[in-house]
Amino acid sequence: MVPRAFQAGYPNTTGFRKVVKATILVKKKEGMSDEAFVEHYNKVHAQRAVPILQRHGIISYSLTYHLERDRKLIQDIMHNKAKLLDYDAICTFVFPDYFSLAKFLYDKEGAAMNEDHVNFMDDSQMRMMVGDEYVLIENGERVQVSEDSTVKVGNMD
Repeated sequence: MVPRAFQAGYPNTTGFRKVVKATILVKKKEGMSDEAFVEHYNKVHAQRAVPILQRHGIISYSLTYHLERDRKLIQDIMHNKAKLLDYDAICTFVFPDYFSLAKFLYDKEGAAMNEDHVNFMDDSQMRMMVGDEYVLIENGERVQVSEDSTVKVGNMD
């Protein structure tokens, strides 16, 4: 049983997935090509992370890239008015609760993976956001939330 303080979601709310979603912004190592960055992240770092994450009950793990091609395309679409983040990837972990996330973060094998960061990313630029996810559309379909539901966000107690 997960201690209440470590449970996912916000009490008395609907529409939230009741998960812990950790989103990490990643900047590639200075001078590294987009191709080398993706190659190392996908085929080395992420692959090493998978069994460790699975050991701690991960629901999903994904990488989203924001490379030179993507920056150019969106600037063309938006007539050079897009205000883009100066990051090259977003790493997303979805856990069932904060307890599972904490176990992953403090796993010795997981912590040892931080040593690999110097091979492909600028650790000093890494930023994190953690919280629950409010879902409006899932699998192309609008998610129904009752009209009388109120959203209260705050302390779990």
